[in-house]
Amino acid sequence: MGSSFLRMLVQLAIIILYSKKLSITDYGLYQSVWMYVNIFSLISLFGLPSLLLSNSPKNVLFWIKQHVAFFASIAAILNFLPILYVFFAANDFNISTKCLLVCLIVVQNVAIIMETLIIKREKERLLFITNLIFIVGYFVCHLVVLDTTYSIDTIIVGIIFLTIIKIFHQWKFSKQATSYATIENDEQIGKQWFYLGINDIVGVIFKWVDKWFILLFISLSQFAIYFNGSYEIPLYGLMISAVGNIMLVEYSKSKADLNKKTKAIFENSTKFLSYIVFPSFCFLLFFYDDVFRLVFGGKFETGIPVFLITIFLIPLRITNFTTVLQVLNKSNLILKGAILDLVIALLLMLALYPILGLKGLALACVVSTYIQAAYYLWHTSKLVKEKISYFIPFRNLITTMLISLFTIGIFFWVSKKIVQPYNILFGFICASILIVLFLLYNYKKIKNNINH
Repeated sequence: MGSSFLRMLVQLAIIILYSKKLSITDYGLYQSVWMYVNIFSLISLFGLPSLLLSNSPKNVLFWIKQHVAFFASIAAILNFLPILYVFFAANDFNISTKCLLVCLIVVQNVAIIMETLIIKREKERLLFITNLIFIVGYFVCHLVVLDTTYSIDTIIVGIIFLTIIKIFHQWKFSKQATSYATIENDEQIGKQWFYLGINDIVGVIFKWVDKWFILLFISLSQFAIYFNGSYEIPLYGLMISAVGNIMLVEYSKSKADLNKKTKAIFENSTKFLSYIVFPSFCFLLFFYDDVFRLVFGGKFETGIPVFLITIFLIPLRITNFTTVLQVLNKSNLILKGAILDLVIALLLMLALYPILGLKGLALACVVSTYIQAAYYLWHTSKLVKEKISYFIPFRNLITTMLISLFTIGIFFWVSKKIVQPYNILFGFICASILIVLFLLYNYKKIKNNINH
């Protein structure tokens, strides 16, 4: 979590800095590098990190040796297809950038596997230290290149070099770790690997499909504008990850009284996160124009309507909707939900883009995400044999949202007389105070219940 939070801050700082310093085309080219790296890295790894985390690495290695021809052919296809795409379809890059991009994908894949093994070996301190050094180097590399002669090739070379150093350092200090569990011939590994891989690929394609659509059929400059407009603050993802892990731990203690446990866990998670998420959503809803202009500058202002639509994803970040499905081993339902999300998004994009342009692409992703959340909640209600309203406290959520809208709306009206950026600071302080008051109220209520 510490590493992820620091990386998020550095990436956000670079996005703001590069948005203001680079031309729209250069900025679009820079962000397209990370689109290719993120997509093709997950495709070529095909769920292997998740498989290593959920099984003994020795068992995974033993299964690979037992099915070496099958594994080698699948791995070759999964790694060869991205390379072909980069060299023959990524027309915005020259040949040297394409070669460096392929090298970066390969090196990042090795780094991800290494980090997975370190987590498995419970070497979290080593992981944090090496990631901290990498993040600092990553930030310095971007600053140096920007202040000298900007080149996308130089940035990629610097990141490859830093990643190799990180891999070597992690390997050197973790190779004497204790061994894993004894080898077992578990034929379920192959099936689990398939589900994890498909789920990862569908998830990453959905995350980037709208941006890839623009890059393929529209232009690099429009891609850059849409990227900033559709940028979703990663902090909410980190909170969902943390809360989701806690939910899974609580569920896994015992599967007895699943109905009562589902009600308690969903109520607590949604209430707690809504006290943070809803005021911040309302702040962005009222101050979106000023916030976007302050962060990204005036040259990306055509992305403001996209940003306004993307904001409506934030209210969904109040719980992990798949926890019950994970605990009950309903991986097939989770995968079906991900595929449903992707298919609906693609269909809506084709229907809405001719009418609304870039706004239509953003709206398609928002609508499909709400449908996916409803799909997971519906299946959860079937599994616990109760209505959705039984374990989701809709009355409390509506009350929290209305209070947030009313309070921050008043502050927004008052702040119109204040000069930018002080009006944004005024609204941010208001939202922060509201979050603190909500959390204190929640803490006091829980404490009274415990005492009672």
